[in-house]
Amino acid sequence: MSDHSSALSGEWTIHSIAQHRESVLPLLDMGTTEVDVSGITELDSAGLQLLLALQRGLARRGLELRLHPLSSSVRDVLNLYGLDATLHPGAHEEQR
Repeated sequence: MSDHSSALSGEWTIHSIAQHRESVLPLLDMGTTEVDVSGITELDSAGLQLLLALQRGLARRGLELRLHPLSSSVRDVLNLYGLDATLHPGAHEEQR
C-alpha cells in the first residue's frame, strides 16, 4: 500500500459521527497514513473512537496513522486521554 494523505474537518461529535464514518472507510481502504486534522473544530469521545478505529485498521495492515497538523480541539482531546504520542508522533517536539 502506498502512503496517502487526506484531510478531515468539521465537528466530530456523537451528533455527527455517522457521516464521518463514511469519510473514514475510504481512508482505510486506500491505506491512508497521514491525516490533516487541523479542520476538526470539535472532537468528543465518539470522534476519538472513530480515529482509533482507523488507527487499528491501519495497524492490522502494518501501517501507522499520523495525525498532523492538529486543531486545538484534537490536541486537547489527545492530551486528555494520553494519546498525543500515540496518534501524533513528534508531538513532544512541537510543544513550546
